[in-house]
Amino acid sequence: MNQKKSWTIPFLILFAWSMSTIAKAQEVSITLQSGEVIRGTLISEINGVVEINHAILGDLKIKRDLITSISPISTTESNPSSKTPTPVSTSQRHALTDFTNPNTANESMPTSTAPNDVDALASRSVAHAGTSRYFYNNSTGALDKGSLLRTQPAHVEPTVAPIAKNPSDWKGQVELNATFVSADNTQLDLRTAAQAVHETDNDRFKAYAEYYLRTLSTSGSGIGSVTDNNLLTNITYDYFLNPTPWLWFTKGQYQYDANQGWENRLQAWGGMGYRFFDNPNFLLLTGKLGLGATHEFGGVDTTQPSGYAEIALGWQISERQKLSLSTYIAPDLSNFENYFVQTRFEWSMKLDIFSGLSLITGLRNDYQSQPASNSNGNDFRGYAGLKLEF
Repeated sequence: MNQKKSWTIPFLILFAWSMSTIAKAQEVSITLQSGEVIRGTLISEINGVVEINHAILGDLKIKRDLITSISPISTTESNPSSKTPTPVSTSQRHALTDFTNPNTANESMPTSTAPNDVDALASRSVAHAGTSRYFYNNSTGALDKGSLLRTQPAHVEPTVAPIAKNPSDWKGQVELNATFVSADNTQLDLRTAAQAVHETDNDRFKAYAEYYLRTLSTSGSGIGSVTDNNLLTNITYDYFLNPTPWLWFTKGQYQYDANQGWENRLQAWGGMGYRFFDNPNFLLLTGKLGLGATHEFGGVDTTQPSGYAEIALGWQISERQKLSLSTYIAPDLSNFENYFVQTRFEWSMKLDIFSGLSLITGLRNDYQSQPASNSNGNDFRGYAGLKLEF
């Protein structure tokens, strides 16, 4: 016998057995942090990305930090003849057909539940026609390829009822506006504000604080004189009389103004309100009427009954831009010639819709009908700066 043939045949058998073993080792089972399991042929693991070939979904790229474990599939698991196949429901069969057929990729998918396996992911995912690669970009089990792939067609009505506002959710914001000028005179303008809002379907609680400081001095002479020192804080509670547009409210307010004769002013009101428009995504318009009292102390010490009337408008111009206008008047019910009016106009534009950072500019005017001697009845303030919502 030819000696070359005598060793060639065993070598080929050994080589084929080795390649078969390697091929089988490439069949892996991947468990994601979301609990889903992916089975397929391992292609590569490079730069923190694992790539496999799935029998239905094609090539998949999965971030390594989203994977809990990777384990080879045993011969018993990969051999269909040694394992009883899992029955596939009619709805799942149709879903898989729709997923792999580009002509039906944008039709609505069944919403029936499926096993905790990525094989069933096809029943609730919509592929972008003409693509064959998919990317896991989060731990929720959602496939995504930028804007080309979504977990539900845009025209499909949601099958889950809308989630009501969570009573434990709070929204807050902080603002900072500052200007510093150093020339013949040194001027510092500072405004800072903060707000916290807690809102449910039945009520809303809002706390607000705003502080202004302005100094002016001859260059090199230090801080100099304070030309504006004003603090405004208030707390408002609205209770919505659903399903009507009516509400009742209470409001407490404290204001410090070094330029006014009263210096400190403490006010409280309560009354009824009406929501003329109540669409946060477009237009808000609310009016309020109430009664209360005003106590001034520091420069003077007086207490008088006080009325309250307010109109507040909020317009959501676009996803990024918002405009608000509000004004309220608080007359002295014992002397109607004495009243206080505060008007505010504000515009904001989101610089980044994800981080909550916005550019804000506004105007505020406080008008006192009977100011102290040698003081101006109008305190007009303009500001521009940054706002951070969270």
